[in-house]
Amino acid sequence: MTKAALFLALAALSLALPTAVLGHAELATPTPADKSTVTQPVTEVSGTYTEAIKADGSSLLVKDSTGVTVAQGGVDPSNAKVMTATPAIPLPNGAYTVQWTTISASDGDVARGTWTFTVAVAAATATPAASATAAATTAPSTAPSAAPIATPAATVAPSPSPSGGSDTSGGGSDVILPIIVALIVLGAGAAYLLSRRRTTPGT
Repeated sequence: MTKAALFLALAALSLALPTAVLGHAELATPTPADKSTVTQPVTEVSGTYTEAIKADGSSLLVKDSTGVTVAQGGVDPSNAKVMTATPAIPLPNGAYTVQWTTISASDGDVARGTWTFTVAVAAATATPAASATAAATTAPSTAPSAAPIATPAATVAPSPSPSGGSDTSGGGSDVILPIIVALIVLGAGAAYLLSRRRTTPGT
């Protein structure tokens, strides 16, 4: 009888232990995964738990490497086994710790825990085509400017000589010519007179 009673007690205890463990809402699936490095922008942190959670008293806190809370959430209204926290902006690169507290909806048991992850999103780089387009847009134009068209210089027409100058030359010739004629006549007359004196007898 004693052995039978002891066996029954152990059997009852073994059946009770899983029930006690299942009374806690433990973390089943963290997102991002525990100790993972995320290379995509993180806009939501969530945890899926082993059983339904009470909204009152359950919480999900996301903290950066300095311990500052960057996002805070609670039970998802559409799924009582999920808690979510949405940061105001995608999480910048760095290390993060998620602290969670759950209160089981079945028996009110409290469970707590943490998980960590790192955000390492590569900086965006411009594509070669975009870079070439930007360079073509911003580069100063190297096309030669149109050569200035030379304007032909105005031809200065020689001014006509004053008519008075021509008249002056003509007037000088008219004065000199009679003088020359008169000298020739006088010379011829003098030569004639001399010749007459030589040919006249008794002179």
